[in-house]
Amino acid sequence: MRLRQNWVDGVDRKAFQGGSEVNNDIDQMVNWFRVKSNQQMQELDADELSRAKVSQLLYYVQGICVVVYGINAFTDDLVAGERGVMIPAVERQYAGETGIVGYISSEDQADYDYLASIQQFQAILECVWQTFGHLSAIDLMEMVQYEQPWAETLPGEAISTELMEDYFKDKVIAKIKTDN
Repeated sequence: MRLRQNWVDGVDRKAFQGGSEVNNDIDQMVNWFRVKSNQQMQELDADELSRAKVSQLLYYVQGICVVVYGINAFTDDLVAGERGVMIPAVERQYAGETGIVGYISSEDQADYDYLASIQQFQAILECVWQTFGHLSAIDLMEMVQYEQPWAETLPGEAISTELMEDYFKDKVIAKIKTDN
């Protein structure tokens, strides 16, 4: 329970009341990961964040947020693609691009700063980045393919939030706790 207690300690639950999601702007979340990847690229000469990788990371953000706070992190559908999770809005925004970091504008940085200012959400984003960010897009897609929510969803269909909640409660949160 260590990880969940860290997230829940001091949580202002009023900040989450009255809505079914923490943030409705998938672009802001993608920008948070783009800025984080850019920082890592500069500090560690790491690989650039890809469209496929950010989609898998957002799958974990959604699942963890649903389990920890009982609400969606965003309203966009997570779709079972051929090799992993796809998010149609991300696919449209970065169509034809592999690496998606590119130039970080002041608006991109503002998105990062805004999400970082929401303590509860920042904890989830950081946890996902620390736990899964070092993995390649291929590694993440292979992991997702063995997970029940993706495996039980027909290709091209939205992955059920209820299925994700049950799976994440039993499997993913436990993995994160043992890894951290």
